[in-house]
Amino acid sequence: MLTFGSRATYLGERGGESELGYSDGQVHRGRVRLWHKDDGWGVVESPAFDDPIWVHYSTVDPKSWGVLVGGFRHLYEGDEVELTVERAEQDEFHLRALWVKSTKGNP
Repeated sequence: MLTFGSRATYLGERGGESELGYSDGQVHRGRVRLWHKDDGWGVVESPAFDDPIWVHYSTVDPKSWGVLVGGFRHLYEGDEVELTVERAEQDEFHLRALWVKSTKGNP
């Protein structure tokens, strides 16, 4: 995990190199591609990254519109989100969300 304020060079699966601040609090936009409600995790895609981003329910902002379902934080496939990301190995994923907020219901 990178420390706050550090920057890293990330080489995505397409081979495109770009400098990204993974834990500097930079907020990116993305769309929920997949959400496993029963398991509490999902996948977000963002044009800012070459790889998909793994999301755990605990990183979903509870103040987001409509995310509390039966007491659990939840996202919906197709929803647009804002998120911060870190470089990390999680299953077959190379990126992991640190914070996610649904933009549904927001102007």
